[in-house]
Amino acid sequence: MSETRQKLYYGWVVVGVAFMVMFVNYGVRATQTVLIKGFSEDLDIGRGAASLPFTICVLVYAFLAPVTGRLVDRYGPRWVMVGGALISGVGLWMCSRSQSLFALVFFFGIVFGIGGNGIGLVPSNTSVTMWFRRRLGLALGIATMGIGFGTMILPRLTGVVQSQWDWRASFQFLGYVAIALTIPAFFLLRPKEKPSDDEGESAAGEQPATPASFPGGLTLREAMRTSSFWLLFMGFVLIVIAMYGVMVHLVPYATDHGISKSWAEWSIVVYGATSIAGRFFFGRLSDHTQEKKNALYPACAVLLVSVGILIFVREVWSLMVFAAIFGFGYAAYGPVIPAVCAEVFGKANMGAIFGAVTTGGALGGAAGPVITGLIYDLSESYFWAWVLALACVVVSTVLFARVRILWQDGVSRSIDT
Repeated sequence: MSETRQKLYYGWVVVGVAFMVMFVNYGVRATQTVLIKGFSEDLDIGRGAASLPFTICVLVYAFLAPVTGRLVDRYGPRWVMVGGALISGVGLWMCSRSQSLFALVFFFGIVFGIGGNGIGLVPSNTSVTMWFRRRLGLALGIATMGIGFGTMILPRLTGVVQSQWDWRASFQFLGYVAIALTIPAFFLLRPKEKPSDDEGESAAGEQPATPASFPGGLTLREAMRTSSFWLLFMGFVLIVIAMYGVMVHLVPYATDHGISKSWAEWSIVVYGATSIAGRFFFGRLSDHTQEKKNALYPACAVLLVSVGILIFVREVWSLMVFAAIFGFGYAAYGPVIPAVCAEVFGKANMGAIFGAVTTGGALGGAAGPVITGLIYDLSESYFWAWVLALACVVVSTVLFARVRILWQDGVSRSIDT
């Protein structure tokens, strides 16, 4: 075997960096449930108000995602991730010095919201997409496993720090973790200049797929003139409304039905664990379907089953069954949606287009918990909220099914206006 074939394919290095970046970003976001009680009591603010920094963070992420995508397209992921990690670290560290809700909204909601875009789904998945063709789904599946591991591990580490010191020390810890991301982002990611074209086939059998290998694709403006873009956008909005409504209100729902808070919190660990397997499975599945969007249909079916089970959860065992199935199903959207974007619109402006689609997911993430909470406040039950979640999944499946491939083999198909 030649030296070229024995050399590690550089795309897998990119996957490793993307894994670390998403581990930190989404792990930090998952610490909300750990930190909110501590700083709400210390600053003497209600828990509703204490949720505002996290809500603002999601909204900032939503509206800046397309901008982040354009920066990745123009300058490459290296400096976007380095800048994002530094801004995130400073914002999180400054949260430890906050003496008011306004300060937390600014440093977490706005500063970390801006920095989090640089270490979020858009630059991570866009950079991975540029380096893979045949095994794109597998590569995205492995990269987005960082979300599952981060959700499982970082909140628990943060909780240990808080138990030994306080919530301020926890924010300092998270700030140092985010800043540490600058090291792999700077030293392991290549700059914007295209990699050499003579890398050959790796030992893993992956053909070299550099950014220069995919020069074509629709622009964001062209993509937004198509029905496929808006079908994908709205499908993502609806599916995330369903998923985040369930995830945020799962512990209150379980405890309302007599399940202890401890067991209810363990359900988060369970769906985080099964999401790791789900990201790998559905990412790999998308590599073996005629169109990558076909991998979304079984994921939607799994979500329907899980929410159907949730309606009848009354015991710990049924809660854990729900969590295991739900985690496996919801994990599909991390690796599959960016793969669908690349297949449908081409890769030339992948960052900007995927960023715009991600805005839909972020808006759904901001709206889902609020809508679910309002339904509970009006009816004093989560039943109709879960029915709405089922309806969102069904409608999103129909929307995904109507998405058409608009770019293939360097040729733009007719615009489906």
